[in-house]
Amino acid sequence: METMLQGLVIVGGLTFSLAASLLIEELIFGQIVRVAFARRPEARKQDPKN
Repeated sequence: METMLQGLVIVGGLTFSLAASLLIEELIFGQIVRVAFARRPEARKQDPKN
């Protein structure tokens, strides 16, 4: 029983660590990626008839 509890604590700690690191990574690098790959507004094409 104690071994199972230790395993559960280890798996929980690893899961929490992974979730926290992914959140921090997304907050830092997600902004950079969003800026780098943002769709640029296309230049308005003027109608040659006018």
